[in-house]
Amino acid sequence: MTNCTGLWLELQWQGRRERTEILEILDLADGCRALLAIVNTRRPDIRMAWVAWDPDRMSLVNRWERGTPSPAEAVRCKGDVHPIAVGEMTDCFTGNFTTFPPYRAVEVRAGGRWHPGRLIAFHHGQGSRAVASVMTLFYEPEWETHVAYKRLYRWDPATIRAASGSGVITPHGNGGECI
Repeated sequence: MTNCTGLWLELQWQGRRERTEILEILDLADGCRALLAIVNTRRPDIRMAWVAWDPDRMSLVNRWERGTPSPAEAVRCKGDVHPIAVGEMTDCFTGNFTTFPPYRAVEVRAGGRWHPGRLIAFHHGQGSRAVASVMTLFYEPEWETHVAYKRLYRWDPATIRAASGSGVITPHGNGGECI
């Protein structure tokens, strides 16, 4: 059993889409995986429920921007994206930022490979410095699906590029909404 996973589960529950934190993971003897989550049941006295993991009907998100790396990120290779550490590039978080509602399709280089992602925003710093807020999708064999990881990366067009057909991306402009 695993506790404090840091993962969020997105599922359809009683006709509604829900996003909830996974509290525990239990691998069963029959090979199934059960997830303990807080869900909106019809009984107000029952707020937690074990749900059977189904990669075809559910998705997983790691919302910790500086959390544990995915297995795909664990081995750093030359030319990989640079994740922002705590206290790094702080000037980028005190000024303006540009959002891309709902997002811009990008590819992120990590672990020596390109992975699909969704650019959410740029945080602008001095000159052309910027931090990209990206939801990156890494395939995880343990879960048999992609897991979305929210990440903050140093902007570098050599490590974050527009997905095919989504144009050129720069930190200043390109159809984002400046805030």
